[in-house]
Amino acid sequence: MHDPSKLVDVLPALPLIQLHGPWIRAVRNDLLQGPPPDAPPNSPPQPLWPRGSPLWGARYTPKGMFPGVYVASDIDTALKETLTVFDLPGREGHSVLMEPWTVFAVDGILTDVLDLTDLDLQQKLGTNLQELTGDWKSLQSLYLQGKSTLPPTQILGQAAYDSGSIVGLKYPAAKNPSGTAPSTHANYLVYTERLAETASGYLEVVDPHDWIPQRLP
Repeated sequence: MHDPSKLVDVLPALPLIQLHGPWIRAVRNDLLQGPPPDAPPNSPPQPLWPRGSPLWGARYTPKGMFPGVYVASDIDTALKETLTVFDLPGREGHSVLMEPWTVFAVDGILTDVLDLTDLDLQQKLGTNLQELTGDWKSLQSLYLQGKSTLPPTQILGQAAYDSGSIVGLKYPAAKNPSGTAPSTHANYLVYTERLAETASGYLEVVDPHDWIPQRLP
């Protein structure tokens, strides 16, 4: 990955794409039993709450930084990313003992998305599939102890957010790789503050029964 000073120069010249939903999001049930920590006590749950990723840190979100919503291209990828399903060699995916989760569709329009599954774009950023799908959690832990730099993906995520023109990232799924077709299974990070600045972009939970309705912005 290029260092932050070079990413500042590279990012504005890269092509951006527009995407349409639906996507899939998985959220632990306990997080949907009431409002998120930063909301008034009697407010409804927020299935698209964007401040969980900066609270704990995520693949493209440094701990304590910008809000964002993560979604996946399909149910299989969403569940594997949350570690609720694992694969055994020669066998289909199997469930593990886990807490209850809610899986739901998210519809919407995303403008100005940086497509990190594009191999040519990866080269321009000075990165590759191995780096984009690598172990960011260990690197984050070392960084928070003052023993390392930010994980490369978090450096990129911060630089893309700071650019002011990028609404989200499409990136290869580390837990559900696609072999020679990295765009088949993908994840997405949506910068919710940037989403609010667009004319037509939005995210909305697909919920005809209004159990967990939410729309951003």
